[in-house]
Amino acid sequence: MTNIIDVLSILEKLAPSRLAEEWDNVGLQAGSLGVEVHGVLVALNVNEKVMEEAEARGCDLILTHHPLIFQPLLSVSDANAAGRLVQQALRGGISVVAAHTNLDAAPGGLADVMAELAGLVHTRPLSGSPAPWSKLVTFVPAAGLDRVRAALFDAGAGEIGDYRHCSYTTMGTGTFLPMEGARPAIGAVGKDESVEELRLEMVFPGGRDDEIIAALSAVHPYEEPAYDIYPLATRSHESGCGRAGQLEAPVSLRGFAAVLARAFGMDSARFSGDASRTVRRAAVVPGSGAGMIGTAAAVSDVLVTGDLKYHDLTQAEDLGLALIEIPHDICETGLLSLWSESLEQRLAPLGVSVSISAVETCLWHEVQAGDAGPAANTGTDTGNKDGGVGLHHLHVDGGSRGNPGPAAIGAVLEDRRGNQVAMLSRAIGAATNNVAEYRALIAGVEMALEHGVRELAVFSDSELVIRQLRGEYKVKNQGLLPLYEEARECLGKLERYQLDSVPREDNARADGLVNQALDAAGG
Repeated sequence: MTNIIDVLSILEKLAPSRLAEEWDNVGLQAGSLGVEVHGVLVALNVNEKVMEEAEARGCDLILTHHPLIFQPLLSVSDANAAGRLVQQALRGGISVVAAHTNLDAAPGGLADVMAELAGLVHTRPLSGSPAPWSKLVTFVPAAGLDRVRAALFDAGAGEIGDYRHCSYTTMGTGTFLPMEGARPAIGAVGKDESVEELRLEMVFPGGRDDEIIAALSAVHPYEEPAYDIYPLATRSHESGCGRAGQLEAPVSLRGFAAVLARAFGMDSARFSGDASRTVRRAAVVPGSGAGMIGTAAAVSDVLVTGDLKYHDLTQAEDLGLALIEIPHDICETGLLSLWSESLEQRLAPLGVSVSISAVETCLWHEVQAGDAGPAANTGTDTGNKDGGVGLHHLHVDGGSRGNPGPAAIGAVLEDRRGNQVAMLSRAIGAATNNVAEYRALIAGVEMALEHGVRELAVFSDSELVIRQLRGEYKVKNQGLLPLYEEARECLGKLERYQLDSVPREDNARADGLVNQALDAAGG
């Protein structure tokens, strides 16, 4: 019998949970560890149709790339989508496991699959994963060195890459004064002693401090061995965000974009930069990788990723980096399908089948010009794909002088042609910057609704608030959760909206209203 624990064990080898970003939520999200598993359905997201598909295919477990539970759930009820899906999963006897940024970063994971699909060779992580290593420093008389070193090696210390028994020693002098009750191996009670000692250093995997100290204490000739343990800020060269590598043969930027479009089954692919530019080195980041533009520019001619905005393109242009956009959902859906072959190879001997979901879970929809059809309430954050063309614009800002301190909010509502429709500027008492930013967004959306606006592009210079509302960041501050929920409820009253973070200089009018309110209130 194969159960959830067995599947999780295999997943841990393919996509170790330690590789997940701190803000992420991976692993078992719904279900029981002891439940028997006969089939796994691999999906980009989980929704009701994916649940129904799993039941129809006889799959007991859904492996989702995007976590079902991302923000902390205050309750499991039908009041929110995640609660409804958790209940549906439990009723149907279906477990849900998420493998997200850990799967992106892992050796053989989505980043490596994408690099191979792009034809890259000699690849390495664009940014290595943090590697939890520590260093032990201890002091040993020469006669005991070999015994102590051997015991530490046996306990797992002294491994660096493909090398074992790695250590470093330097000679020095140790001093000590044994007090009443001590049983010194060298010297006598009440008498100062100095001994030639070797400073012994070696690294060991983080989190194994107790084992290493126990091994040291068991063989060290001193009654009280002296030691220091230092955490190391090391990074892995085998796993991490994205991949950078070389093309087997140089190609034009236009030609490389065409190759990628074909590889991902697309009719075309957008790119920025000189179409005739020669590409020799490339970087790839599955999903959303705009945050890696600066890193990619140092090692690559072009970055291939999704969710790119106008300001990302201008940043890349300033750095001399070309960009090729593969939409987030198209990229990860294709990569998951290819990666699932590795999962199937591991699970097939255990009698567990692996299926790829055929359900379309992307929130984007396409329509041909002239085929608008009836209007519908999408209630969706579309991101800033078109800069808010055709929507009312709302610029919001909040700030405090003191954090927390006297705080104020400002908002400017503009129509589709950029004409000002309404504005607000008021003090809100003492608050933190983040609270003020949320309050500004809520007040601004309410103002837009009062003016009959139903389609809105919201711009804020608070990247934190925008990313939290998009679901890209968790709301870790419990004090912000009620404001987050209120903001989501407020946005849900719109028929269509999109959220974008902008530089402060692009939000100058709203920022000016905040300062105006603070000055008027004497803050």
